[in-house]
Amino acid sequence: MNIDSILSKKILVIGDVMLDVYFSGEVTRISPEAPVPIFKKTGQRCVLGGASNVAANLVAANQETSVLSMVGDDTEGALIKDLFAEIGVDASQVKTWEKPTITKTRFLAENNQQVMRLDIEDSHLISKEEEYSLATIFEGVVEKFDVILISDYMKGLLTYDFTKQIISIANAHGKKVLVDVKDPCFEKYKGAWLLKPNKKELGVLTQMPVTDDEKIVEAAKFLREKTGCEYVLTTCGAKGMILVGNNVVYHLDTVGKSVYDVAGAGDTTIAYLAAALASGLEIKEAMKIANHAAGIQVSKVGTSIVYLHEVEESIKAINGFGKQKIFRINERAQLKLLIKEWRNKNWTIATTNGCFDIIHRGHISMLEQAKRFADKLIVMVNTDASVKRLKGANRPINSEEDRAMVIAALDCVDAVVLFDPFVDNKFIPGEDLDGLSDALRKIAAEAPMGILKLISPDVHVKGGDYTVDQVPEAMYARSFRAVPFVKGYSTTQTIRKSSKQGLVEKNEKFNY
Repeated sequence: MNIDSILSKKILVIGDVMLDVYFSGEVTRISPEAPVPIFKKTGQRCVLGGASNVAANLVAANQETSVLSMVGDDTEGALIKDLFAEIGVDASQVKTWEKPTITKTRFLAENNQQVMRLDIEDSHLISKEEEYSLATIFEGVVEKFDVILISDYMKGLLTYDFTKQIISIANAHGKKVLVDVKDPCFEKYKGAWLLKPNKKELGVLTQMPVTDDEKIVEAAKFLREKTGCEYVLTTCGAKGMILVGNNVVYHLDTVGKSVYDVAGAGDTTIAYLAAALASGLEIKEAMKIANHAAGIQVSKVGTSIVYLHEVEESIKAINGFGKQKIFRINERAQLKLLIKEWRNKNWTIATTNGCFDIIHRGHISMLEQAKRFADKLIVMVNTDASVKRLKGANRPINSEEDRAMVIAALDCVDAVVLFDPFVDNKFIPGEDLDGLSDALRKIAAEAPMGILKLISPDVHVKGGDYTVDQVPEAMYARSFRAVPFVKGYSTTQTIRKSSKQGLVEKNEKFNY
């Protein structure tokens, strides 16, 4: 998944443009006139909503974006055009209708809690004359676009006949049409390349249950068959996305860390999907990028846009850059990418290893000293299976995931690698061990030889009074350093103290 693959392409958005207005304020009392809260307005902001938000997200994804739509001859319509101009959207094909501009005003109290929403709209369908005018405009410009994106909010623009004409004209010119669908009359979407409902919309469209993944897939297959589209992509909120195509069923879990506000998440999803597909990415790769964008969107307040660099950072965090600090047995490729990134920046790397079962002062002191030897510190932590071989069946006390997470939380630690010598040392060449004594070979069998060879650190650090010839894995480091233990601290001693204290407490419990 390479975000650099997304190039600047020409994308046309056709759909219901809206203005989203946010009143911020506070509610401190109830009206004496009626049992309703009094909202005291303290601020206001206006942003692009509906199909306008799709366009804004496309611009944020570095796409050359145009919009074909209609607004009212009013202040809100003029503001939408001004906002388009500010971000570089071509709004020359945004025409005027007699209806008011679609406007949604949200009242946000303390902690951005929405207390009310006021909608101004007239959802009557556009006239046949307006349909013909817009279709004529579209036919005249369609050839210059790479992807056509339809954003249907069922506010009167995308009538049955007009939608059918858009898809027919686009297909005649070999252009992919992606549709964010809502209309239960799904026949109007026939011939589109991809349909994107959310789970609730899929149930309404198909009149089929969508209570679990299997039922979602069945409903998506039904919708795909009835509309003749290539793919149906169903967004499932916190449960991710499900793609259904010809002999394709692909489920992608969400990457969202927290859900603050879902407003506009669907707009962001289809915008980034279109941007990726316009650049020629395969559908699953495009879906992954859109999934990252949606995960960022729901962590923001209100209708928001997601920038390409934010998606890049999110992807890098998953792939071994940025925020990811824990690398498991099956994540050696990601670890290599992280090391490459650090080396490209001429950063030095220190390593150390251990079981780190119950963290104590001695561990912290050793890790802080290890970090002083290089720009970055990688801590290699034995897996549960490895600890049992070293310490016995009753160890570890804490699981490998818990141990890795505690170490990763330390500021002095830049990465944590779980390792098992039985797995990682398989590819150590026999000649690397030539010259080692039998005692050192035994130590090497449970040492992080494979990981040290992969990392090739500038310095390898051990806690204790070791010398380099007592640490076989140090052969893969440019230098070796031993740092003294803090006396009186060890996991074994901590366990003994805990057992002794437990016995005392048990005796006290029965000492009446």
